[in-house]
Amino acid sequence: MGKNKMRVIHAPENIAGQSLTISRAQRKLGLISDVLVLMGSQYNYDYDYNLHLDRFPKMMDRFLRMMGFLFCLLRYDLIHFHYSTFYLPFQLDLKIAKFFKKKVIIQYWGSDVIQTDIAQKYTLIDDNALFEVYSGLNNENKRNFLKEVQKLVDISVVGDYSLLVYSPESCVIRQAIDLALFDYVGVSPKKEEILIVHAPTKRNLKGTSYVIATIERLKSEKFQISFKLIENLPHNEAIKIYREADIVIDDIVQGPYGILAIECMAFGKPVLDYINEAFIDYYPDLPIVNTNPDNLYNNVRFLLENPEIRVELGRAGRKYVELNHDAEIIAAQLMELYNNL
Repeated sequence: MGKNKMRVIHAPENIAGQSLTISRAQRKLGLISDVLVLMGSQYNYDYDYNLHLDRFPKMMDRFLRMMGFLFCLLRYDLIHFHYSTFYLPFQLDLKIAKFFKKKVIIQYWGSDVIQTDIAQKYTLIDDNALFEVYSGLNNENKRNFLKEVQKLVDISVVGDYSLLVYSPESCVIRQAIDLALFDYVGVSPKKEEILIVHAPTKRNLKGTSYVIATIERLKSEKFQISFKLIENLPHNEAIKIYREADIVIDDIVQGPYGILAIECMAFGKPVLDYINEAFIDYYPDLPIVNTNPDNLYNNVRFLLENPEIRVELGRAGRKYVELNHDAEIIAAQLMELYNNL
């Protein structure tokens, strides 16, 4: 591409705002980097281009997807797919991109690669809940799809080490956060009423029933706590609550940890998550309190009774995010990946 700036498009999803976060960090590195989505999100994540599939009749869906793909094909040097392709028949988008010698990456974020028969080995999610959430999933079809895509892209990426069990041929580039948007606030060791926050996207994938039961038990024991269950809020409103939290209970049945935990650690909050022992070695120095339904009560009570530990975990969490999830570091890693294709 000579001296021209590389042109990158992130499409067609903006999972947890990751496409936008990466794109904006890449711009700082000198790339032309944009985000195209199929439709808006209930969490109001931003983008550059929106196909607004939800505003058109279903009969126009495939046509609009093709138009979106052609826009990416004609204007950009590299297409960085997130979560999925444009779902054209027979992976036509990938095959056409390959024919025109475009560089193509696909990055998986979770449910796009999860196979329930494998997930049963690494999560604590009740089997009924697991199959209810992924009710339409055929594991063999998913594996065949992933194998087919792997042949057509230059490289596949997963956003966390724990996803390698589902897509072992992928490389890992971790979740990103724009630290300029998350100033360190920490927690006060002298606060009398402690705010505990839990923000599930799907309750049965996060262990919400156990969280609610634990909070009720602690309240009955006269601990001075308030509890906020955050669901379906726009992202900018949710992070205002995270900023005020004293303890954050994230995901205690699936794990390991995601964007919510990263954002809260960036704010300097102690976070509880389930980390399966098979993955622990991937996260040296991770200051998350490893929590499951059996030890949830004891872990929360310990943090309530030890305010200085809450402060220490918050400080360590901020440092961990700065070293491992800073968007500028992640963007540089992707830049190196792009250049080696």
